[in-house]
Amino acid sequence: MISVRTMTGAFLFNNDDVLMLKRSSIKKIAPGLWSCVGGHVEAHEFNSPVISCFREIAEETGILQNEIKNLTLRYVLLRQKEDELNQHYIFFGNSITRNVINCDEGELQWVKTSALSNLQMSMSLRLMYEHYQQNPKSDNIWTGTYGDGKMLWGQLLK
Repeated sequence: MISVRTMTGAFLFNNDDVLMLKRSSIKKIAPGLWSCVGGHVEAHEFNSPVISCFREIAEETGILQNEIKNLTLRYVLLRQKEDELNQHYIFFGNSITRNVINCDEGELQWVKTSALSNLQMSMSLRLMYEHYQQNPKSDNIWTGTYGDGKMLWGQLLK
């Protein structure tokens, strides 16, 4: 039987920087890797991943909804890991503040967008960000299905 894990994440930009999280080495999921901010969708949020995303951003960074502009769903990543299907809703937006709180998940850091490809990330996030760099002006929602070290891309039709 397959269970489903639903998560949201956000790439928040401020000028030429993006807010990234270096996950603690003691975390179960992606220990020591760099990630966007985000986390698990709670039961009452399943019909609105954006609500989950705003909550996760506030919990992990202290950045509030009114300090974020243009938060937009850009990617839905799917991956099967053993008997679990992971759904990851990835949003992109702009933060009008650079002030962040200490995070239980690891260390938050503003990173130059030009240096992002040098960070050690999960392969699915790396491939997603490379796709984003190739399609920065796209207003489509992209789906990415990850397996065997590669991502298959599709677009949700409007």
